[in-house]
Amino acid sequence: MSNPVFPFRLSKQVGGIPESSTLRINEEIAARRASGETICHMGFGESPFPVPARIARALADAAGSNSYPPTLGLPGLRDKALAYFSKRLSFTAGGMSAVVGPGSKDLIFAAQMAIEGDVLLPTPSWVSYAPQAKLAGTNAIKIPTQASDHHRISGKLIRETIVQARANGLNPKKIILNYPNNPTGLGISDEDLQDIAEVCRENGIIVISDEIYSLIAHGGPHRSIAGFYPEGTIVTTGLSKHLSLGGYRIGFAFIPDALGGLMPAMRAIASETWSCVSHPVQHAAIAAVEEHDDIEEHIVRCTKIHGMVTNYARDRLVATGIEYPPLTGGFYLYPDFTEHAADLAAAYGVSSSQELAADLLSRAAVATLPGTDFGDAEQVLSLRLAITDYDGAEALELLTSHPNIDQNQFVETACPRIVRAWDSLGEYFAAAPGNQ
Repeated sequence: MSNPVFPFRLSKQVGGIPESSTLRINEEIAARRASGETICHMGFGESPFPVPARIARALADAAGSNSYPPTLGLPGLRDKALAYFSKRLSFTAGGMSAVVGPGSKDLIFAAQMAIEGDVLLPTPSWVSYAPQAKLAGTNAIKIPTQASDHHRISGKLIRETIVQARANGLNPKKIILNYPNNPTGLGISDEDLQDIAEVCRENGIIVISDEIYSLIAHGGPHRSIAGFYPEGTIVTTGLSKHLSLGGYRIGFAFIPDALGGLMPAMRAIASETWSCVSHPVQHAAIAAVEEHDDIEEHIVRCTKIHGMVTNYARDRLVATGIEYPPLTGGFYLYPDFTEHAADLAAAYGVSSSQELAADLLSRAAVATLPGTDFGDAEQVLSLRLAITDYDGAEALELLTSHPNIDQNQFVETACPRIVRAWDSLGEYFAAAPGNQ
């Protein structure tokens, strides 16, 4: 006898929001691999390197710290994190205050909740920003960028979107910028950052600047928009990308004192939701932001590997006939295959990015994510490719023993799954009629 279904309704904020596609595909591929399937995993980006010994020791040494730390984070960690990241991201620490949260994702959501009005989202954008806006009871206003223009985000484009949004009765009050960008691996020039800052200042728009990939900027130095718009920029970051500590769940938000009232609001949200970040994890994070030579050298080596592996993937992509600009940082590519739509439809019967991603998994055993997950229209044949499916410990060992190794030799030696994935992708696209 089955249990009766209890009648209820989901709230309008939650109804229709699916599970995060990145987390869903990661669990799916893990289960399929556990059952014996051989799949090249480009669906989920997770920095694969081992935990630095100093950080692991700090975590273990603090294992007995079982009391509740302050809601906003340990004062020593807050101060050190602000000093550390402001130096590297080129903004002034003075006039800013730090919040420690269980990952930058929660801090971005808390900021969206705390700041009234609708959010502007350059598209493509990370999969969680728009669902977070809905959970917060606000609207996500797309700022469409174009692959043909290297997904450039300009002040002019933002101004035009603000004007149109207001004409449509919407209330844009904040914008989320993410660079180096997930999904594209591209950045924002200093000139465009300055222009964006002026447009936001003129229109009273608060910037939530997601700079989680800033310390793996392998295409050149990174500069935060907070250096151009300090009074109106919230910078968020964490330890998950440059130190491979995603599972530690710790992040930082740096909030300008000029946004009076926002810190108390963030404290209130934190106190009513996550309460605090794990005490031992905060002690481990202190070790990560104290500028120890071994940690800094580890970051440099890991960033070099991310650059080599992702640029290898970019070279293989270009070899398939898809143009792609030089990468700025991170470990993603976001190719658009729309110009080959007729050939792909003829060869495989695919006509949307969802169908293309599903067909690649079925025929080529390569997991990707469709562009619709990042805000693109269905007919745009874009895919997000994560370039992290290799053994980070083996890669570090190879680079340490052969610091001047050639990029292709490095990837072919240390990253066999990456090579196999691109071999499979090359065969898949070569079989389309226009490439024969």
